[in-house]
Amino acid sequence: MPAQVAAPDIRVGDESRYSLHDGYTKLPRGTLEYQVTAIKGDTVTVHVQHDGRASTELYTRDWNWRERPMTNLQSLRYQPAYPALPFPLAAGKTWRAYVNATDPATGEVNQVRIDGRVLGWDRVKVPAGEFDALKVERLVFAGNHDYFRSQEYITEVDWYAPRLGWIVKHSSTSGFIDQRSCGNRGCPWIRNDWNVLELVSHHAGKPGGRP
Repeated sequence: MPAQVAAPDIRVGDESRYSLHDGYTKLPRGTLEYQVTAIKGDTVTVHVQHDGRASTELYTRDWNWRERPMTNLQSLRYQPAYPALPFPLAAGKTWRAYVNATDPATGEVNQVRIDGRVLGWDRVKVPAGEFDALKVERLVFAGNHDYFRSQEYITEVDWYAPRLGWIVKHSSTSGFIDQRSCGNRGCPWIRNDWNVLELVSHHAGKPGGRP
């Protein structure tokens, strides 16, 4: 395996389709389709379909987040970009970053902390096949606490396959402390969804920026 992995060559027309299931129950939760529809400067526009529901997400050219949902939360705008995959990637790499996450609907801003590390190479099997992938883990503190509840504590794991330049598997879960129900045994931990995506198919766009 290479000592380090450079940022991918993202192209207009790149498409990936994923199956989504509940990590706790293994029950299916539909299909997500991602298509790169535009690249302008360092901004990549991705059209997302989830069982007929459409949305748009924005990334940098190395798959760091500009605007997209945080795990089990609404879509947010990140400044600077949320460092999901700070290339070049290498086994053992670690990082800590702080970004401001703005809710476009309300204007509310929270400071988010991301602690990331590259755990190493893993051979992962998904419906699209078997891939050598770098396993990347992020522990995220969402900063969205209020009087009644703590902030969201998020764990995200990506399996990034350099051969495709895409994530072939993703796992994310989150939870928070319910401060309204504290008692002698402390405050209860509320567990949110555990989302697991696995690549079903991938189609690379053509060089030159045209689908």
